[in-house]
Amino acid sequence: MKSLNSDGKRRDSLVSEFLRFLAVERNASERTLRAYEDALASIREHVGAKPWSKCAADDFRDYLFRLMKANAARSYIRLQFSALRSFYKFMRARKNLHQDPSGEIQLPKLEKKLPIVLTKTQIDEWRP
Repeated sequence: MKSLNSDGKRRDSLVSEFLRFLAVERNASERTLRAYEDALASIREHVGAKPWSKCAADDFRDYLFRLMKANAARSYIRLQFSALRSFYKFMRARKNLHQDPSGEIQLPKLEKKLPIVLTKTQIDEWRP
């Protein structure tokens, strides 16, 4: 069942229950709750009215492709799918969902940043 939230948008009861679980049982921070709520709302917008239990891996691959095409940061993409995977883990444990299409998605690896190396001149200038 979906109700309206303060923004006038439809609220997904399963997502609301998941967020309550995170807040109460997992003691998740407000920032985590907000990030997961935004991620799941964005994914929900992409898959449309299809029930979570009927979503397939291809639905989420399309979402991943859209994010990558928009040049979203890899860390942002990984956060989106972290929320989705946690949500499906909750659904499997609490709602007896038999499948987890989110587990079939291969995510891009995080970028590895090279360390900043000082030149010999910079080192000499720094020494007292």
